[in-house]
Order: sequence, then C-alpha cells, then structure tokens
Amino acid sequence: MQNNRKKNNEPPIDNNPLIQAASLEVLAGLLATLAEGISTFASALALQETQQQVSTSNENNMDLQGIHEQLHYLTKEVKKISKALNL
Repeated sequence: MQNNRKKNNEPPIDNNPLIQAASLEVLAGLLATLAEGISTFASALALQETQQQVSTSNENNMDLQGIHEQLHYLTKEVKKISKALNL
C-alpha cells in the first residue's frame, strides 16, 4: 500500500496536514484540560488557606474578647478596692 502512495505522489498518512492538525488539536485539548485541573487545584488551596486564616482570626478575636472581659473585671475590682480604701 505504501508503494502505491509513492507512485501516486500522495503524502504518507503521518505527513497528512489534516491528521497533523487533528493531532495538534487533541494535544491542545489535553494541555488545556491539564491547565484547568491545575487551576482548580490552586483555587482549592487558596480557599483552604483563606478558611484557615478566617478560623485563626476568629480565634484571635475570641482571645481579645476574653482579655477585654478580664480587663473590664479587673478595672471594676480596682474601683471597688479604691472605694474601700477611700482613695
């Protein structure tokens, strides 16, 4: 069969421009799919990092609120002691 192509001046199947274009299109599709997968993975990591930051921020806010309550309590106690000592 290959001899017939050579005699008819037809390009071999591997050198057919339509097949090469289709092969490149398949390869481009695969690379695009891979890129989208990597992008999705990066987005998931960014979301996870943001969730961890929000969680840490909430914990810090709770800690600050506890410190604020303690400070308020201690201020009241100092006022009571000052009043008791008539200062």
